[in-house]
Amino acid sequence: MTLASTPAQSGGVEVRGQAISIECLPSSARAVYMLLLDGKERTLNDIIGRVAFSPRTIRNALSRLRESGLIIAKFNFRDARKPLYRLKTV
Repeated sequence: MTLASTPAQSGGVEVRGQAISIECLPSSARAVYMLLLDGKERTLNDIIGRVAFSPRTIRNALSRLRESGLIIAKFNFRDARKPLYRLKTV
């Protein structure tokens, strides 16, 4: 994570007063982040079907994004085994 006065200066996203640079994330995490920008909640299988990376790489990218505080995993009432991922709103 990088600190900056504004997200535009760092090329990142502001989360609770800190700017997180998207450029410092792996390309797989950036691709998942860009997919989730539309605001829809998606399961792992939805993301795998839309992003050209292996399932293992996508799981790794989701972990990195969650650790960075950019996305959250929400309980899926339709299928409890498959969480829904979405961007974290500030």
